[in-house]
Amino acid sequence: MPTHLECLKNYWKEVEAAKEGDEDIILRGTKSSLDLAEVVAIARYSVSASIDESNDLHEEINKGIEVLNRRLENGENVYGVNTGCGANADTRTSHLHLLQHAFLQHHHTGLLPEPQIPCGFWNGFHGTSNSLSHDTVRATMLLRCNTLLRGFSAVRLDIIKLILSALNKDLIPLIPQRGSISASGDLMPLSYLGGLVEGNRDIFVRTKDLSQQNVQVISAAEALTRGGFEPVKLRAKEALGLMNGTAPSAGASALTLFDSHNVLVMAQILTAMATEALEGIADNFNDIFGHCRPHTGQIEVARNIRQFLEGSKLCHWGMKNNPQGSTAKTAGLVQDRYSLRTAPQWLGPLIEDLLAADKQVRTELNSVTDNPLIDPERGTFHQGGNFQAASMTSAMEKTRTSLVMIGKLLLSQCNEVINPALSKGLTPNLCIDDPSTSFTCKGVDVNMTAYYSELAYLANSVVSHVQSADMSNQGVNSLALIAARYTSESADIVFMMCAAHLYVLCQALDIRALTKDFLRTVEPEISSSYHALVSKQTHDRSLPCDELWAAITEFWLKTSSLDLDDRCEKIAADCVGTAFNLSADLPDSARQEFHTLLLEWRIQLPEILSRNFKKTRSEFIEHQTTSTYLGATTGAMYGFVRQKLGVPLHQGLEDHPSSAAGLPETKDRKTIGSYITQIYAALRNGEFVQAIQGV
Repeated sequence: MPTHLECLKNYWKEVEAAKEGDEDIILRGTKSSLDLAEVVAIARYSVSASIDESNDLHEEINKGIEVLNRRLENGENVYGVNTGCGANADTRTSHLHLLQHAFLQHHHTGLLPEPQIPCGFWNGFHGTSNSLSHDTVRATMLLRCNTLLRGFSAVRLDIIKLILSALNKDLIPLIPQRGSISASGDLMPLSYLGGLVEGNRDIFVRTKDLSQQNVQVISAAEALTRGGFEPVKLRAKEALGLMNGTAPSAGASALTLFDSHNVLVMAQILTAMATEALEGIADNFNDIFGHCRPHTGQIEVARNIRQFLEGSKLCHWGMKNNPQGSTAKTAGLVQDRYSLRTAPQWLGPLIEDLLAADKQVRTELNSVTDNPLIDPERGTFHQGGNFQAASMTSAMEKTRTSLVMIGKLLLSQCNEVINPALSKGLTPNLCIDDPSTSFTCKGVDVNMTAYYSELAYLANSVVSHVQSADMSNQGVNSLALIAARYTSESADIVFMMCAAHLYVLCQALDIRALTKDFLRTVEPEISSSYHALVSKQTHDRSLPCDELWAAITEFWLKTSSLDLDDRCEKIAADCVGTAFNLSADLPDSARQEFHTLLLEWRIQLPEILSRNFKKTRSEFIEHQTTSTYLGATTGAMYGFVRQKLGVPLHQGLEDHPSSAAGLPETKDRKTIGSYITQIYAALRNGEFVQAIQGV
């Protein structure tokens, strides 16, 4: 059975192949006609779909229609064909054509205050404040066609072809996002698809103008004319066949689940990057933990993060390099805090939940959800409840809970990286200049809390709010579309959190790399200056430089909250104090002589530290060496942000894009929010996939 990451990589490959290929995705009217990747490709990337033109498929559809016609010729009462629907099924009529249009009419009740025109990037992932997103409606049209092709619904092939052709020509109806309880399927949203088919003059369609340059909104009647279609006079059961199904819930769930799969993999990559930024312990992800507690999700997360870290020079490898189990950490906590150490245990169950949700959604994509169902082979009618979309509610409730857990992990990691009391030597707010006037990620820290608070609110159960409807006929109803909508919002917020956290981590990794470069550069000069002084001492029992160097390194990491000059002075004073204490074993005369020389060295030390740091920082700003310290996957993600997206290391106040600050106009400046928005857009668009696909 494929792992979660393997499953997602297969989806990525399928989507990319569909985007790059010249062939349509073929709908065959079978149980396994569509998968998640094909829905994403058609809904989001306008890949074309077409119908299998085999005679078998046509015959199955016609058989169902013939069964219905025979029932009517025999004078039988058929639900939704010559009876009312729902709680009004006790009514009878001989006006079969009018009844179908009446079914559409009484559900054209959604709120669309004014047809709005979205544009640019946002078009794919967001509707207006009142309409379903463009990609959700495209998925809805696709799935309804796929269902009707199975031949259980008695809807003519010509209608299916019309809908699919409208989809391929991007004639997409505006559908109100509120008003469905997903009980008899998503009746109201699908009635607007029916409005397109019948050419309703007060149903609106979003499409490109005749120049194919701009988005515009036109009536369904005009859309049919533009597409070369005639308005359809609906026959027996055809409106019910269009409306009575779960396509909007299933379409929204499929797109949201795909996003959530991506978010879960991103969370694992970000955890690997956070482990590097915090100089954490790779042994957190040792396979011994999964051996002792063999949950499949936990095992996979640990294995993934371990692979993402492969080749890293920033984390402590523990068992890999130290057979006795030492983590090679000599100061501070001997184990990482929970946001790193328990990431496999935290994220592992989410893999299991999302794979379970994936199975539910894939089943729904190829299901028939009408009522009544017509069995063309047996010539029978069956009145039941396949329209009840509780399976989609179940999938989305699991997914939304998973998203809030991912968000909590990201928030905890981000807090730890930004807080100098927890970050093991990173500067306050990850500033690269003096912290008294630079607060680079302070606002991002607040943003993350705001994002998570909203995410946690959205995590409330939807299914616990079910109410009776339709004169109590719909006593239980799934609220699946509502669950999918709120889960989609949740996924979007977690994408924002991923983008903000990724920005923070790249800044943190730069500062960690700068620190490594500086300490490596300054050590020889400090050692040389120290030996030059103590060589004047006639005694051979002076304090070795390596002990002083260990103290200087520790003090450098502990004083990150100070401005550079104050920091260097503080380190020199503390270092000399440490040396005095360590020289207690020297003879009195040697100790006094050593102290005198040490005080001379203490005067030199701040200047050595300051000069070398300024030089190293200047060189680092021109050319970051960060990637040389990172693992293969974490390095690829860092490179994606810095090189592919062009999001730079933030240098502090000099990057502020305001002339009022009195800064020289030497470069194109952007706000931190603009850079995070770039990252967010790239994550949402799936651009990050190429950075890690081959790793």
